[in-house]
Amino acid sequence: MMQEQLNQLIELGIQKQATDFHFVLYQNSLRVLLRGRNGMEEVHSAAIGLRLFHYLKYIANLDLGNCDKPQSGGFQLELHGQTLFFRFSLITSFDKETGVLRILNNHSRICLDDLSSEKKQTAIFRRWTRCRSGLVIFSGPTGSGKTTTLFALLDEIAKLGTAKIMTLEDPIEIHDSRFVQLAINETGGFTYEEGIRQLMRHDPDVIMIGEIRDSYSAKMAYRCALTGHMVFSSIHARNAREALKRLQELGVDKQEWQNTLTAICAQRLYMRKNNEKERICIYEILEGTKLQSALEDKEIVDHEDIEVKILQAVEKQLISKTAAQGDLYTETF
Repeated sequence: MMQEQLNQLIELGIQKQATDFHFVLYQNSLRVLLRGRNGMEEVHSAAIGLRLFHYLKYIANLDLGNCDKPQSGGFQLELHGQTLFFRFSLITSFDKETGVLRILNNHSRICLDDLSSEKKQTAIFRRWTRCRSGLVIFSGPTGSGKTTTLFALLDEIAKLGTAKIMTLEDPIEIHDSRFVQLAINETGGFTYEEGIRQLMRHDPDVIMIGEIRDSYSAKMAYRCALTGHMVFSSIHARNAREALKRLQELGVDKQEWQNTLTAICAQRLYMRKNNEKERICIYEILEGTKLQSALEDKEIVDHEDIEVKILQAVEKQLISKTAAQGDLYTETF
């Protein structure tokens, strides 16, 4: 019974292209939301209730006698011939219990040529996949398509068959047998620090670090690039210039980044206007002399930041004003 209800929930997630479900338990009342292609939306279904919420704790192997402590666990299931992987995280506040069910491999795989409608940007992406060393960092909020872009680049590199690719992720969201993929497990002692240490012992050519989230991962991304590896990673920042500031706040100075940083790429992901089945990704790229100017806090000549790119997409009727509004930080409409 519970398995059937879980299957119904997952099928809804696949239909909505959801990345995760959010559960909020307050005074014995459960509210469920999903993060899909149109952002967060509430889920209304008689099949989804408290019993399913508790069942998720059970199959994720959480410590049911210690639910006051933040926990996370995982499980997998077969649905329509596909193996799906999940992570369930639980946290309890003084009056609420909240859980997040993440669908780890519900990402659409796309090739490098489909990332951008601008041929110039596609050529830049392809050039990065031919680099022997350097560091490319993608920035954007949750749901902006960073993982999709990163794996499109790794896929292009893997097609060449000449490089050993290793990734360090928390969690692994897209499984690929051509890579060596390491999953962070803080509970088991496999931290980012330990993961990078072990990864470097296996002599990779290309390294993907899922996210630069602290000073240690920032410094290790820099060191990996400095020692002759090609490194791809992501960071949470509003635009390319703010990503640079964030990197410096994490303890690596401008001079060090000048020696290793190949490019910063900010991005956003939207549904194409009048076609909800198709997505469009918008990119802002800083590299070469433009990146150098940004590192030196100079004016960047002939550069369009992510907000300008978004406005251009609205003007060209590629995306709707409503979708764009949440990513524009000045009064534009």
